[in-house]
Amino acid sequence: MSANRGYAALALACLTLILGCSPRDMPEVEPSSVNPTESASPSDYVLPASVGSYTTVWESDPQTDLQSAPVAIVRATVEAKAVAEMVGRYDTYPGYGRFLDEATQTSRGRERVDVEDTPIYEKPIALNGTRHYRMFDITQTDTMIAASICDITFGIYQQEPAPLRGIWDPADLQKVTDPNRLDNDGHIPAYSHLWRVEVKRSHAPEESPTPPDATPTPTTDLDSTAPERYPNQDLFEGWTLERYSITATAERSCDAWALAAYPVGVVGNKGIAYPTNPVDPTYLPTLPPYPDWTHVPAV
Repeated sequence: MSANRGYAALALACLTLILGCSPRDMPEVEPSSVNPTESASPSDYVLPASVGSYTTVWESDPQTDLQSAPVAIVRATVEAKAVAEMVGRYDTYPGYGRFLDEATQTSRGRERVDVEDTPIYEKPIALNGTRHYRMFDITQTDTMIAASICDITFGIYQQEPAPLRGIWDPADLQKVTDPNRLDNDGHIPAYSHLWRVEVKRSHAPEESPTPPDATPTPTTDLDSTAPERYPNQDLFEGWTLERYSITATAERSCDAWALAAYPVGVVGNKGIAYPTNPVDPTYLPTLPPYPDWTHVPAV
C-alpha cells in the first residue's frame, strides 16, 4: 500500500468516527461518584495546571455578542470539552460533568456518555499557543441556541510528543518523518473540525448575587491583571445539552477562516499546513483570551 493510499485509509476512518483515530476509544468506565470540583464552590475552581498555558480566542459575525449568556454556554461547552479530554469531565469547567451526564445527546451518543471525555492519556500533555474558534450559523430563541463552530489544530502545540499521537492531535516540536503525516511538499498538515452544538434552557438558573465592590481572587498562575482564561462559575446551570457533534470537514467557510486566522500557514494537497518541519513555536503565540471570563469572587 502506497503512503498516499495509507493516509487515505486513515483519513476515511477518521471521517467515519473521528475519535476512533486515537486512544480516545477506550473501554467504558463508570463516572466517579465523588466529584471534588463540582462538590466544592464553583467560585473556588482553578483550572488544572496540567492542561498548560494555552488560551482560547473566539470569532463570529459582528452582530453576534460573544459575551451574551446563551452564546457563552456554547463557548463554555466547546472549551470545557477540550479541557475534559485531558483531565476528565469532572475536573474541567464547573458544572460540565453534570451538564454532560444529563445531556440528551453527546458526540458518541447518549448510550456512550460514560466514556465521553475520558482523558486521552494517563498524564495530560500541557498545551501552549492559542485555540481559535469561529462560531457561525447561529439559531437562537428564548429557550434554545444552536450553532456551528470551526476548529483547527493549527495554533496550539505541545512541547513533548505524546506516546501515541494521532494525526488529529496538536503538533509537537519534533521533526515529522512519517510520510503519512506529511503533505506532498513535506509540510505537517493541520486538521479542521466542524462542531454542531445545541443547548436548551431546562429551567431558570438560580440567582447567585455578587457582593458589591467585591474584588475577585486571582485563580490562575498568569499575571493577575491579564484576562481570565476560564470561568469559575457554573455557567451550565439551567441548561440542557441537546446535542453536539464533532466531525472532520472540508467546510468552505472553515477553510477560508483558517487561512485568515493563520496567515503564516501554507496550503498543500491536504489543506492548510505548518510552514516548517518541525513546527516552530514562534509563529504560534499564546494570545490574550477573547472574550475573557468574568470570575465570581471566591468566598
